[in-house]
Amino acid sequence: MAESDRRLFVGMKISKELQNGLDSPAPGTERYFKEDNPEYLHVVTVGEVKLIGRYLSDGLPLSDLEDAGRNVRSIVSLITRGLRLEEDSVRIYVR
Repeated sequence: MAESDRRLFVGMKISKELQNGLDSPAPGTERYFKEDNPEYLHVVTVGEVKLIGRYLSDGLPLSDLEDAGRNVRSIVSLITRGLRLEEDSVRIYVR
């Protein structure tokens, strides 16, 4: 992948507990991470680590970055039926 093709990804590592929640998601929530929609979450692998989150659009205002992190936590919590997620569990990655 060329350096210019890399994108920012806001997401969290998938722990065993989180994976259990993704394996049996709340009814009607699978679409939030299984459909190929840029507005939904994506599961990606970086080396041996699996992440769930979303890609950021180019030129995203800095003020929207925190909202993107809260959005990821909120959707993951919805999918996993309220799994407790720490605020600092969401990180920025370059993919």
